[in-house]
Amino acid sequence: MRVRKLGKWWQICPPWQRPKGQLENLPPWELLLAREEARALAGDADEETHALWDNACLTARALRRRGKRVYPSGEAALKQLSGPKVEQMARQWTAKYRQERQPVQISQLKERLKKLPWQRLRWRVLREFGALPTEKRARNMTEEDYLWCAVNLLLDEEEELDRLCPVCRAEAEKERCPVCGQETGTITQEENPAFDWSRFERMKKGEKP
Repeated sequence: MRVRKLGKWWQICPPWQRPKGQLENLPPWELLLAREEARALAGDADEETHALWDNACLTARALRRRGKRVYPSGEAALKQLSGPKVEQMARQWTAKYRQERQPVQISQLKERLKKLPWQRLRWRVLREFGALPTEKRARNMTEEDYLWCAVNLLLDEEEELDRLCPVCRAEAEKERCPVCGQETGTITQEENPAFDWSRFERMKKGEKP
């Protein structure tokens, strides 16, 4: 996780009390979860606030005592520590562990991502438009932007299916092997578990989400 320097505004945070514990290394999937936790807490705030939550969530996951987390969340850590101190601890973690190249457990990371359906939806939108999450245009997108794109992609698919006759539509909706074209299952329609269908129906009717 990238650690950003905080501005002077956060210097007014309450004094720091040294926590009992030590900073431990984190696997890639823990870093991913820390980043998503920070993103949820920061919302649409400015970059400085995002930096604060990045540092707090990283510190909350890395600071442990007897193998257990000292703070259950980034929010809990920030209530006990000042902004400059969580930044300091995040920098200490980065200096100590970022140079250690540990093999990434792909299978473990895949299982964690399966439990983050919203990330899968974001990935589908980014893939459709040939964008990387590190690009400025992607970082500037809000959750509403991703949902808006996903809704329109679904509408595009529906419009294509609506142009087909009933026989051809039934054929198009069958699950088929992408290599040989043989059927692989019953007639199904793709459904993303992260998709908010009630919200989709409201937006489809022109109503506010």
